[in-house]
Amino acid sequence: EPVPNSSIVQSGSSSLADPDDTSLGAREDGPTSHEEELRCVITIIRHGDRTPKQKLKYVTDQERMLGYFHDHKKNVKKDLKVKAKKNMVEFLSMVKALIGDLEAEGPKKNFELLARARHIRDILERWQFSGLNRKLQMKPQAWDDVETPNGLKPNCSKLQLIVKWGGDLTKLGEKQATQLGNRLRNELYPANKGGGILRLHSTFRHDLKIKTSDEGRVMKTAAAFAKGM
Repeated sequence: EPVPNSSIVQSGSSSLADPDDTSLGAREDGPTSHEEELRCVITIIRHGDRTPKQKLKYVTDQERMLGYFHDHKKNVKKDLKVKAKKNMVEFLSMVKALIGDLEAEGPKKNFELLARARHIRDILERWQFSGLNRKLQMKPQAWDDVETPNGLKPNCSKLQLIVKWGGDLTKLGEKQATQLGNRLRNELYPANKGGGILRLHSTFRHDLKIKTSDEGRVMKTAAAFAKGM
């Protein structure tokens, strides 16, 4: 298929051309006949303005916490990350049951543990469940060997719980991303007589990929950027 003229760069005007290179049919009296084709444009973009990130973490050996970890992680040597709505709801139910256990044992006896559990409950109930505004991690810290019909099996006996929230994209951050997308379109593909971004071959226009991490603020930034682009 012929290469569109708009995506061809004459090597005489290219920063990649070597004026001393005669292997590409260079002539002394003018530019070479060598042509280069633009294959892709790659940009790396940081997320926009965000709210402060907050974190709560502590080490625990409470049975309910360990039970949740084992129910959701087959390899007890690796970390567990929870963001999905269903798993968050299960975790919240477990935390409420844990609060009930601690209150039954005596609030004074378990004052610190009860305060942490209530704090986690309040964080999880603050917004509608979504992986975009909070997540939790469980990092195993210690293991015991448990006897099973198939022999000894490692079992997590202590883990570090980390709850993260905040760090949401602000209205200013969304505006920044939209403006950046619009600026990128206008500066890379100026709307001149050739038609701006529409002058590109259809494969360039249709093969646009935007990849992000799983952080909510990053995904929202990407969506706003695409809107501006």
